[in-house]
Amino acid sequence: MISLGKENKYSLFAVILSLISVIGLNITIKTNDETIFGNSLYSLLAFIPIFLVINKAFKISRRKRYFLPLTLGIIFSSCLVFGRNTLLFDDTQIFVLNTWIKILMITPLWTSIIILLFATKIKVNYYNPYILKLKKYFSTKKGFFTSWGLIIICWLPYLVIFFPGIYGYDGPTQVQQFLTHKITTHHPFLHTTFLGLTVGKLGGGSKWWLGLFIYSCIQLLIFSFSLSYLVNYISKHTKSFFLPIITLLTFLFVPFYPIMAITTTKNVIFSALFIILEIQLLNFYNKISRKQALLFLIFSFLAMAFLKQSLYVYIISVIVIILLLRNNRKKLITLATISVVIFAVFNGPILSMLNVVKSNTDMFKEALSLPECQISRAVVRHPKVYSAEIDKVKKYLPDYQKYEPLESISDPVKTTFNSKLVKDKPTEFLKLYWEVGKKEPQEYVNAFCKLSVRLWDPDMNVDTYLYEPYWETESLAKLPKQKEIQFGSKMKKHIQTFSNNRDYEKIPVLSLLYSAGLPFFIMLIGIASAWQDRDRKNLMLYVMPFIFWIFLLIFSPVILLRYVLPLISMEGLLLMPILNKMFFISYNKKYS
Repeated sequence: MISLGKENKYSLFAVILSLISVIGLNITIKTNDETIFGNSLYSLLAFIPIFLVINKAFKISRRKRYFLPLTLGIIFSSCLVFGRNTLLFDDTQIFVLNTWIKILMITPLWTSIIILLFATKIKVNYYNPYILKLKKYFSTKKGFFTSWGLIIICWLPYLVIFFPGIYGYDGPTQVQQFLTHKITTHHPFLHTTFLGLTVGKLGGGSKWWLGLFIYSCIQLLIFSFSLSYLVNYISKHTKSFFLPIITLLTFLFVPFYPIMAITTTKNVIFSALFIILEIQLLNFYNKISRKQALLFLIFSFLAMAFLKQSLYVYIISVIVIILLLRNNRKKLITLATISVVIFAVFNGPILSMLNVVKSNTDMFKEALSLPECQISRAVVRHPKVYSAEIDKVKKYLPDYQKYEPLESISDPVKTTFNSKLVKDKPTEFLKLYWEVGKKEPQEYVNAFCKLSVRLWDPDMNVDTYLYEPYWETESLAKLPKQKEIQFGSKMKKHIQTFSNNRDYEKIPVLSLLYSAGLPFFIMLIGIASAWQDRDRKNLMLYVMPFIFWIFLLIFSPVILLRYVLPLISMEGLLLMPILNKMFFISYNKKYS
């Protein structure tokens, strides 16, 4: 009998797990055709690096804890399998044994990758003085203005091609509210006023383009400023030379950034404010100057004023960060309290004085998007099972049948949702929710995944069952007396085709820059790594982005690019603690 040594046994086990992982990849790729990867030489090319990763992870895991990597491996594998099932079958198949077998088959690979990420150390040698100078340059004030200027220059062609801007999303509705003096709190008052003063008041007659053009220019400057501010912050605190450069190149050349910058949606300015506020919060780990305290107050108020849900994200984030801080706790509590009070006064008495109509009903309907879709899906898919409950369901959801075919957005069932009845009889609604759910629980899971899959599956950008694209490239309404502009029409058509046909999904690796689910994976890895190291500062970095992600997951009526724009824009910042842990710097003494 042949006796295998200890190392050989581990290697043999790694071979078996690698083969299982390759088979798992084959049956969890976004296609039903298992021969695409399975019956291919590429499966062998995949097996070799997978074996090297798993074998290396075995050696590391014997010396270090691997509970967190294993947990993340299971979560990531589950997201990918549930996302694939949602796309291909419109069903997560969560209660099917085969689904969990697929998850377990790819878990070893993800676990091994995360073990390596946590354990790998890379020596960075700055032997080249030009590389060192360039890294330092982007962390200076001059470097900030240089990156800001570069972003503006690269975005200007989009402003010319889409001149005078993209009049999309809720923009036309907000302008109409402003002009008819019927502004509501359904949209941020400051943004509606900004749109009204520019697009509504300045556009008209022969200068129909002027108002939207001014709006586009101001918003472009604000958004590009925040991205340059982010590059500047990353340059100051990263150990990786390439991270700020790649982050800047992403902002320069990925087309949805300039397109969003010239589109009439509140989410762009909010994204800019969110990024700046995140950096201001991180400053509390060190000594805070009066100028920084003032800036924190200003951006706290503006962020809350430009997105209604951000008040709750802000309050919860501040509470968690206070628990993580060792210094500046009192200062953060004081400043945060002042900013919330200022916002409360603005959102209450001041808006009432300005005759702004409260739209709490709309907010309540939107907050209950998930249960609305869950009940609707269960009854639509299993009408015979729910024959006794249909009359009750109709009282709350008169248009529950409109759940199909637009399953990835709550608007069809949300619009007529009887929120007043829910407020009057909340216990009855909860009872109905429970009665419907216990009969077909898988449909509640399926409805949740259908509504939120983009947010937690990086592979999912497909515009499945939506009536609008991932991001808009065409105006929804024409401006008064608007004339057709032929200049740049061919280039405009190419960009629209690239966006609307999702041609970006055909580009390996780079397509992930468009993914709404990638920030979730990055945040989980970063949080786990910081938790393992008991690193309070890096944990602080993830608090507000992750809480914002949770609010999107639970309360968002749909997942579009504009909603996740703050998180996608911050991917460089979210990656920074992970890379800092991996790299340690060695300077050339001659140039240090």
